[in-house]
Amino acid sequence: MGLRDWFGGNRRGRYLARAADPDVLNHAWRLLRNEPGLWMRGVPMARMNQDVVRHIGELARELREERYRAQPMRCFEIPKAEGGKRLIAAPLIRDKLAQRAVLTVLEPLGEAIFDDASFGFRPRCTREMALSRIREWVRRGWCWLGDADIETCFDSIPHRPALKKLEQLCADPAIVDLVRQWLDALPAHHRPAPGRGFPQGMVLSPFLCNLYLHQLDLDLNRQGIPFVRFADDFVLLARDQQGAQQALRQAGRSLQRLGLKLHPTKSRVIRSSTRHRFLGQRLPDSRERFTP
Repeated sequence: MGLRDWFGGNRRGRYLARAADPDVLNHAWRLLRNEPGLWMRGVPMARMNQDVVRHIGELARELREERYRAQPMRCFEIPKAEGGKRLIAAPLIRDKLAQRAVLTVLEPLGEAIFDDASFGFRPRCTREMALSRIREWVRRGWCWLGDADIETCFDSIPHRPALKKLEQLCADPAIVDLVRQWLDALPAHHRPAPGRGFPQGMVLSPFLCNLYLHQLDLDLNRQGIPFVRFADDFVLLARDQQGAQQALRQAGRSLQRLGLKLHPTKSRVIRSSTRHRFLGQRLPDSRERFTP
């Protein structure tokens, strides 16, 4: 045993072992057991269900011993509401179960650092809570909004700095190597760009997106800019139009440092009004002010 082990420096496999724990895998299995499809190539779920303990036990051993290997994801396209098509990745159920188990152990680490103005894809957070936060700001006179959208966010996040942030979060290189496997499991001809993009449909993608955009939240707080974020959609709040324009410029510079950019047509400065929507819901009327 080396000095790193004696003093707790060697943490490789620490969180991976937790993900392979029977209780964690059992929790993940309860969420996925009714999903249709293939357990793994050549093994439909109907056959897997005949010997659940053996199949999940094998997965647990492979995770603990770092022998697990992700299988290539299937991909298909669905139409987008605003036109065009969105690529969806579909991991096999076995890979999805491993991802769900890893998310179970990573999520508490993320919750310990994520900003309370970030509401997207987090436990006990909803769209209604995000809209309620905006309404509270507007009632107090913060009526001008930088209505912001990150252009092709999930497809554009660079892997290397994102994985570095993950390692900083969990200090477990084995988890980082596993997540890298899943990112590489997207077939090359479906990747938006080399070394970029979180597949939509991968269980961990929303968490990884929040982890990467946490730096944006830190920057906005440091600059004193109130915001409400739901994954890659966010609103900046200001008391006047000039303040909202300045906040939008600051957010654009922060995103540029992250290798991302604001959508050129979807990002705009508006006065809060029921004519406008955020997350599909009408924004509050700016004339509804708070009375002390």
